Amino acid sequence: MVDIAELATRLQQTPPKIDRWREQAAQLHGLLDAARAGGTASPSLLQSIETTAGEIYAEISSYDGLVQDVAAVSPAAAAELAEVNDALHLVLMEITELSTALYAVRSP
Repeated sequence: MVDIAELATRLQQTPPKIDRWREQAAQLHGLLDAARAGGTASPSLLQSIETTAGEIYAEISSYDGLVQDVAAVSPAAAAELAEVNDALHLVLMEITELSTALYAVRSP
């Protein structure tokens, strides 16, 4: 049996994570500008971005499982969760693009 209260709690956890990753992406834009100006990107910055991308991938996987749990209760409700899924993929794409640009700065 699916615990509705647990599903609700899990659903509430994802949007703040997306907001945090969006804020991080905004900060990374500034760091990218600085890296381009200086001609280098620090290894710790690149590692941080890789860690963030891993966190987002894990959240996407977790969220997919959550949607399956919701679908067991209500397929219509599960379909309405597509917006959050899209937001997860968009923030991953932005972080990935920033990572690629930072690696390009680091590589001659």
